Amino acid sequence: MLEFTFKIKIQASAQDIWNMYVDVHKRRQWEKDLEYIKLDGEFLAGTFGVMKLSGQPEMVYKLTSVIPYAEYWDRTELPGTGMSICFGHEFLSDRDGTLLKVSAQLEKSTGEITDEDVLLFSHIFSDTPQSVLDIKKIVEK
Repeated sequence: MLEFTFKIKIQASAQDIWNMYVDVHKRRQWEKDLEYIKLDGEFLAGTFGVMKLSGQPEMVYKLTSVIPYAEYWDRTELPGTGMSICFGHEFLSDRDGTLLKVSAQLEKSTGEITDEDVLLFSHIFSDTPQSVLDIKKIVEK
């Protein structure tokens, strides 16, 4: 497994930040390459959805863990690669706001993770800091 993590302090409540993720209609405000995203049910563990990113095939994702206002994880199979990406979002509140921690894990079903896999994964994660900064800008208004 390979993991990248990005953390930032946001001057907003965990609930305000959480709502930017849970309301899938808000996602296009901060996820610039997102063409569409759908969730087939409520924002609960076990719920599936589909998303389409620019230049990519439609991908199915599953919410694997949901603890309201605290954390959630989703898992997306990368079509035709034998790999999955799991994104985690943790919301750590304190009196000055919320520490948002976004992690991504690359899992490969067979074989070792190669240098090419690392480069693909780093490309997938590369827009995460900008997306989180966009969320920060929106909720701190």
